[in-house]
Amino acid sequence: MPRRVRIATVSFLLGSGLVTRAARYDQAFRYLEAALADRPDVILLPEMFEMMGCVEWQRIQQLDDPEARFAAALEFAMTEDDSAAERFRQFAGRHDVTVVSNNLTRDSGDLYNQATFYGRQGEIVGRYRKVQPTENEYEVTGITPGDEIEPIEVDGVRYGVFICNDQAFPEICQLYGLQGTDVLLHPTQAAGPTETIRSEMLRTRAHDTSCFLVTSTFLQDKPLGWQYRQSHATIYDFNGYTLAESGHRDGHVTATLDLDEERWTSWCTKYDHRRTILRQHRTEFYARAYARLAPHKENMIPTREPSVVES
Repeated sequence: MPRRVRIATVSFLLGSGLVTRAARYDQAFRYLEAALADRPDVILLPEMFEMMGCVEWQRIQQLDDPEARFAAALEFAMTEDDSAAERFRQFAGRHDVTVVSNNLTRDSGDLYNQATFYGRQGEIVGRYRKVQPTENEYEVTGITPGDEIEPIEVDGVRYGVFICNDQAFPEICQLYGLQGTDVLLHPTQAAGPTETIRSEMLRTRAHDTSCFLVTSTFLQDKPLGWQYRQSHATIYDFNGYTLAESGHRDGHVTATLDLDEERWTSWCTKYDHRRTILRQHRTEFYARAYARLAPHKENMIPTREPSVVES
């Protein structure tokens, strides 16, 4: 019997004014409630929606002292056992759905940009911590980079998460593809570098790894500050074709993915695209090449153990 999964993804509207963090969470749950009408197995929310246009987060960002700013960010951040996480657990358990929510998360005195999987029984079934934080996230906010790139299996489906700036580093998705990932999930705040480039980039990630790809992001009703986010939630197939998209409007879109569909492309002569990529990829060669380069390049994030390669 073919494996299928039905996924909904959210296009999250940022209004013209600042709101409270509580209001952002309420908005997220309105989107979740609306998506239930499509009877999805999984619902994806965008990156750290509780910070976007949030009055409490703006006050934190305006603190001049780095230590005070980091302490305030820790206080602001979600934990896996706080009331916000409990709200997600209860929603997922009550509606028999998996919710993937990407939030600023605190753990043992460290900050993470974390996507958390809340499973059908109301439990946490997986987490991914952004591997490639931006310079502002790392050097100003103090977010600790994640060190794991491993698929998260839920109900027999293998998901690989890459968050916002992770999109600029194709190695992340390649590692997922080489591990047999079925679906790439991309929660983000990004609307660029340009919307056209972002769309083509994600299509390429889907094709290069032969994975379905689902992205959730934001749009605005008018320009706010320096950037006008007018993006859209999209679901791509493994060739980069669009299966569903929200357009420049808020709400959600849903698609059913046939995970066992044969993945042919025009240049596959013997095997489907997924098997062709896995057989051709010279993993050891690239590992050696990166190892030679690593000691000689500037690194914003110092080498830390255990590394992804050695774990």
